[in-house]
Amino acid sequence: MAGIGFRIEKILEGDTYIDSIKAHFYSTIIFSGPWLVSIITLFLLNLFSAQNLHNQEVAYMRATIIYIYAFSLIMVGVSYLSASRYLADKLYLKEPDSFAPAFNSLAIFILSIQAAIGSFCMSMVEVSFPIKFMSVLLYLTISLLWLSMIFLTSLRDYGAISLAFVAGSLVAVLASWGLGNLFGLAGYFTGYFIGHFIIVILLSLRIYLEFDSKRFFDWQIFPFLFRNKTLVFTGIFYNLAIWIDKIVFWSTSKATSIASFFHTFPEYESASFFAYLTIIPALTIFLIQVETNFYKKYRLFYAQVLEKGTYSAIKHAKQEMVSALKNNLGVIVVNQGMITLLCIAFAPKIAQIFKLDFLAIPVFRLCILGAFLNSLLLIFIIIILYFDFKSLALAVTATFLFSNAVLTFATSFLELPFVGYGYLYSCLISLAFAFYAFDYKLKRLEYLTFAMQPVGIHREEEII
Repeated sequence: MAGIGFRIEKILEGDTYIDSIKAHFYSTIIFSGPWLVSIITLFLLNLFSAQNLHNQEVAYMRATIIYIYAFSLIMVGVSYLSASRYLADKLYLKEPDSFAPAFNSLAIFILSIQAAIGSFCMSMVEVSFPIKFMSVLLYLTISLLWLSMIFLTSLRDYGAISLAFVAGSLVAVLASWGLGNLFGLAGYFTGYFIGHFIIVILLSLRIYLEFDSKRFFDWQIFPFLFRNKTLVFTGIFYNLAIWIDKIVFWSTSKATSIASFFHTFPEYESASFFAYLTIIPALTIFLIQVETNFYKKYRLFYAQVLEKGTYSAIKHAKQEMVSALKNNLGVIVVNQGMITLLCIAFAPKIAQIFKLDFLAIPVFRLCILGAFLNSLLLIFIIIILYFDFKSLALAVTATFLFSNAVLTFATSFLELPFVGYGYLYSCLISLAFAFYAFDYKLKRLEYLTFAMQPVGIHREEEII
């Protein structure tokens, strides 16, 4: 992330409001593009589709798209962190020509698996063949979109990335509305697919243009994924954790059956999705300021280690790095904290704008607070991985997954205003564990930096 973060940070050097808006807009798109597109387009399509679709058809379209986003992200999570590490290693080795072949190899691997999963699942749903076909194509396209996001942070042309998301989103809404008026539900799915397909095509072109290569495949990435099983499971656990509360509710009596195994709990899903929009400022600040400023100090610390600096020099570099990290995290907590409090205070007004059920306002407030904690948890996981504490990252994501599943199930028997407490307390528990465990390791960073080298690995394992 720091690579494109530095390039966006240069926009802020203009020191004007326009430059600030541009920088934050670009970082928002890059960090949360697919998630932002899905929520906004779903919201708009719900408004348009209500005009010429039955309530059952509107509910089916909404549920199908949510399932597509959920399970495509969970499955792509297999390669998310490990592929990111592979690309980072290739950048360090100055081998950017490996990017396009790696993208092709992963795309073929993911599409092969997802095509089988999507076709099997849709074969059990009793809808027309055009809807089944477009649903599978959309599932494959969203899977490629998640894969493209792995490569985006290495691209230099953030303007083209933002343009791809904006153009694709507009096409998704307009094409869905136009084709939906002509062909009904199948038309809405087709238009939604076209818009997202455009996003994937434009992002793929940027990858090929910036990382030109004479090779088409890079089979080395698969042994790398196999050797880095900790990162593979960390990616799976986190992506599953952010959806497990919805999955648990889908299996309870509170859910409504839409078609076959498609279930939905609109009061909780809508509150949760719109709550995620409130943490965009935290992720934006992290990309522009925290990761770039922290990364500079991080590089200086490890430069002292690699260049065999004195102990006092290494200690001083560590202190500066820790100070930068604390200051920048403080910026996030203060700014996002104020936004979160304002959103909680004005939850009824926000709910009215997004057409949320009045009874879901207490759930919305809980989800807003939970999303705030979740944003901090995500940031801690990223920072933990910066220091290559892979086992800790796995433990944190496993804690998040287990606690979210158990606490959500425990609260699923409560009345509607209380169902968000499971997610909230899960984020709190996971964040507390991540904070204290990382703080413990950070205090011993000098020792761990040397003990984690091949000569000292056995000794580190004995101590921990």
